[in-house]
Amino acid sequence: MKNFKHPLFDEVKYFEKINSTNKKADQLIKSKQISGNFLLIAKNQSRGIGRKDNSWFSPEGGIWITAGLYGLDVQSNLTIFTGICIHKALLKLFSKMQNDLKIKWSNDLYLNEKKLCGILSSHLPAFKYHLIGIGINTNFSEFPTKLSDLSISIKQYLKTDIDNSNLVKTIFDIFSSNLPEFIEGKLQIEYFNEYSLLTGKKIELDTDFDKFSGICKGINKKGAILIELKKGMIQPFFAGTVINFLDMN
Repeated sequence: MKNFKHPLFDEVKYFEKINSTNKKADQLIKSKQISGNFLLIAKNQSRGIGRKDNSWFSPEGGIWITAGLYGLDVQSNLTIFTGICIHKALLKLFSKMQNDLKIKWSNDLYLNEKKLCGILSSHLPAFKYHLIGIGINTNFSEFPTKLSDLSISIKQYLKTDIDNSNLVKTIFDIFSSNLPEFIEGKLQIEYFNEYSLLTGKKIELDTDFDKFSGICKGINKKGAILIELKKGMIQPFFAGTVINFLDMN
């Protein structure tokens, strides 16, 4: 991916090894060393980060990128929107995933109920930037022991090597073509709910203030997860981490 280009980005920077593309993007913006839309690509991350600063295993072979979008007029749901775009790109290129690829609210994609992709978005309003960090397990077959039952790569699933450049291009082609509708406030709720990992499952949500459990009923038009806490009582939650989920079938 060293020479990757895409019309969405004014500048693309490639790194053989970096601690985190997200942290580097933040640094470049705040030090005014970069402008316009940009994309940072790492061959290897030594300290990849996920939600709540959790570490993300990101060796050579995977897709580890952060997109910086300047002046993007959106306030929320960018993570969900990006997840939908990545899901569409994966199904476009790998139709065999049709029945096994799911979107997990709010920032992951799962394949065969194992984590395949993580998305991390943030907003730097003082600099008019949105950052979107994307990690996708593509071209490696082994995980650390503690992750082997929780994570999966495309190579493990398809038993073949993946063209990372083509996948990233397809993601941002779909992202760009769907962006005007998203800016208008239209989130593709039907698509998300069709491929939702959690809908119909009993889940536990940690909101940092309290924990709630119930049956997931999908998401609403504002991107909030809907949980039936008890019969007939459905509550939307706009933030939180799903820490447990159980298939009710």
